[in-house]
Amino acid sequence: MSYFQKFTGALAALCLLSGAGAGWADEAKPPVATSLGYSERMLDRQEDVSGKVGIALRARQTGEIGMLTFGGRLFATIIAERTNTAGKFPILSRLPPTHTSGTSDVYSVVNEATVHATLALPLVTAFAQAEYTEVEYPGQDALQLRKYWVAFGDLDRSPFYLAVGRKTVNFGNFATYAPFTHSHSNHYFWAQSKDPVIEVGYLGKNTDLAFTLIPGHRGLRVVDSPDNDGDYENYALNLAHRLDLTGGMQLQLGGGYLRGTIYDSAIAHHPPSAGTARVWNGAYNLNATLSGDRYDLMAEFTKTTGIWPATGHKVSALTLQGRYRSELFGKPATYSLSLSRGVQGAKGTAWEKMDQAVLGLEVDMSKHLKIGVEYMFNDGFVPLIMPKAVGDAGVQSHTLIIGAKLTF
Repeated sequence: MSYFQKFTGALAALCLLSGAGAGWADEAKPPVATSLGYSERMLDRQEDVSGKVGIALRARQTGEIGMLTFGGRLFATIIAERTNTAGKFPILSRLPPTHTSGTSDVYSVVNEATVHATLALPLVTAFAQAEYTEVEYPGQDALQLRKYWVAFGDLDRSPFYLAVGRKTVNFGNFATYAPFTHSHSNHYFWAQSKDPVIEVGYLGKNTDLAFTLIPGHRGLRVVDSPDNDGDYENYALNLAHRLDLTGGMQLQLGGGYLRGTIYDSAIAHHPPSAGTARVWNGAYNLNATLSGDRYDLMAEFTKTTGIWPATGHKVSALTLQGRYRSELFGKPATYSLSLSRGVQGAKGTAWEKMDQAVLGLEVDMSKHLKIGVEYMFNDGFVPLIMPKAVGDAGVQSHTLIIGAKLTF
């Protein structure tokens, strides 16, 4: 029996045990329903990257979701790329197998077809997300049960919660205002677990705090530890605090620490469980977001605490970005500019850094459909696999992306 069958079976059993959802606060909410706003946040990979448990618990508290809430998203793009160096294209939020060996390429891809389900019982909230993608990492299945977790807590009774499952590790912010492409901050440090983690958190009026215990294994992204023994010796701490300012503005300040990252080995890709000398190499994160009625401005910086043995240098990422909400031909539209830099080598080396600038526009064509377009410029080419062997500071590339997101 697969993990998905086991998890959905458990959801069904919990539904039967709960009767008709006794104890649910919003009696007018249908027991089985969809919620567009909730789906957009829970399935979002650009802005709401971490903190999904908090989104679900707050949606439960406000009555945005009922006892059983379903949703889904279809996200597809057409990508046109041109580079001044054959075979070297930008790879942020895409993978090398999608590129050609020439200097230009045009291709279409289904980034994801995703479904999710959330079950809300007294004191228990369970979530599962399954997805199909054409940009899976080599060796992964195109169809995956990407996330599954259970949270214990009720914000009407207490601001504290406990969550257990496979999920994004609550570390950093890593929002990217561009419609489709990730920033260097996201690409370098977005931490995803492969095995279930244990998260204890606090969700106050203006403060979110989370502590996560992570098993000692190579995660799906960024998470790693010197010994792949499964012991819960890796951990993350994350804090976000919101300040209400004059004129309806709000300032959010955040910070976090992750004890074990992939930047811990001389082998710059998925280190094996034996045969390499690895040490703990953590990362710290600082972020700030200033928001008004129509705009957001954000800065984020993340850096490893030690050098990456593969490059002999600490790894860092900086993102500066802004967006403005307006209209285009009578439709709600968001204009964005995202600038980011990733650094992993000493000054003057071919693998020193990468720079990226993304101009974006996303238009709400209807309640469920968003159409977006991006122009992206990349300076430098440094994949995080064998960076010293293939890094090339002279690469410059231009990319145009047109895409659509259909959500329910």
